[in-house]
Amino acid sequence: MLDAMVRVRTSLGELIGAESDGVRVFRGVPFAAPPVGPARFRPARPAPAWHGVRDAREFARAAPQPIGQYGAAPVDIDEDCLYLNVFAPAEPGPHPVLVWVHGGGYTSGASFEAVYDGSALARHGVVVVTVAYRLGVLGLLHLRHLLGDAYADSSANSLLDVVRALRWVREHIAAFDGDPGRVTLGGVSAGGKVTANLLALPAARGLFHRAIVQSGGAQTVRTVPEAEEATGHVLAALGLGPDRAAELVDVPVPDLLAAQAEAIGRGTARFVFRPVVDPDGPLPAVPLHTIRGDVPLLLGSNQDEEEMFVVTERSGGREPVAADLANLRRPDRLAELVRGYAELYPELNGRSRRIRLLTAESYGIPTVRLAEAQHAAGGQAYMYRFRWAPKAHPQRLGSPHAIDIPFVFGTLDTPLGRWLTGGVPAEARALSGRIRQAWAAFVAGGPPVADGLPDWPLYDPTERRTMLLDVPATVVGDPDREERRVWDHAM
Repeated sequence: MLDAMVRVRTSLGELIGAESDGVRVFRGVPFAAPPVGPARFRPARPAPAWHGVRDAREFARAAPQPIGQYGAAPVDIDEDCLYLNVFAPAEPGPHPVLVWVHGGGYTSGASFEAVYDGSALARHGVVVVTVAYRLGVLGLLHLRHLLGDAYADSSANSLLDVVRALRWVREHIAAFDGDPGRVTLGGVSAGGKVTANLLALPAARGLFHRAIVQSGGAQTVRTVPEAEEATGHVLAALGLGPDRAAELVDVPVPDLLAAQAEAIGRGTARFVFRPVVDPDGPLPAVPLHTIRGDVPLLLGSNQDEEEMFVVTERSGGREPVAADLANLRRPDRLAELVRGYAELYPELNGRSRRIRLLTAESYGIPTVRLAEAQHAAGGQAYMYRFRWAPKAHPQRLGSPHAIDIPFVFGTLDTPLGRWLTGGVPAEARALSGRIRQAWAAFVAGGPPVADGLPDWPLYDPTERRTMLLDVPATVVGDPDREERRVWDHAM
């Protein structure tokens, strides 16, 4: 059956979208003016109005990233990339809203990946908005020290792009039957980190009312000296001295991406490009230290996050090194941690210990620290650990990074979903249904409840009760307690 054409009128102009199976979809909707030409490295401005009717049945192009492909499918990239997609129930609202930020290590990814299709959540009564943001050098290059206060925001434009999208949602989502008074911001991986950062970002205050942080954290940031060093590497790769930094505005995108790759190669930590904590910039303090607790949180991580990178990067069982670290601010403590894991898990081989240590360092412990900060600020947090794993997988994948995404969005039948689950067994479909129901309940304003899940308690640092998302799902206190204690004095 062909999709039906639907229209929506906003204060910026009229849009044509498509409706299918009870869901209206509007793709490639501009939420900001194109950040090109003199606007490069500057905060995004509001989207201009348009004349006539705008066709919103095709996705916009992805933000510039290292390759022209994402996964197995070709992806067109363009510096004019600040667009969003709306998946809205066909039924009249107002419906609660989920604004979703994609992952990709701050250097890759797209809002329109099939695994982020919001249709299944829309059938649960949620308006889903998937947003793009500038990546890598275009979203996070620190330039204030070279180009002055006019570029004070350049090191946090990735965050500020999402803020601009949230402002668009506040002003226009009612036209799609969304409730601007019930907006949840959520994301995974880098998108989870963006979400956590916006919990403390002054410019984002009041723009969302709940938050979902999947495999994220609120401490994956850079210092000003680290950011200045990365900027120096980018300039050197382009043959530019600091006195010629203004020429970056005119450098072709392919050359910028090549310089970005060289700077990443010279970096001494994972995720060289990340938001910068700058007292004179938009992110004045480490977000973890300034969580206000006024936004209820649903947050968690996966049991074997690092397994994804061991497989895709073929890192095998080598011992972790400083360049593998995302959050540990004391790399000199790494040798002590490696010894601690060997003592705690003598039965594991090097590959398995590497997975456990780096899973904790990049995702597990930062998630715990965020929940602790939320509780200390008087806020509510619901914690999960995703533990379901396919019983048979050719690459022993376990519960790796990203496995939770197709379960939340009901997109198990995408290529990524089928690979992660080993062909989508029936129990995976059943668990996905429960997770979608719980996430939709949280977005609607209540606790994350679902048929087939036990009651989900609030997290506190005394009992540390955590939902284990598995078949069956269970609630336990302080999972992996001894491993968590290894990190008590390290991070």
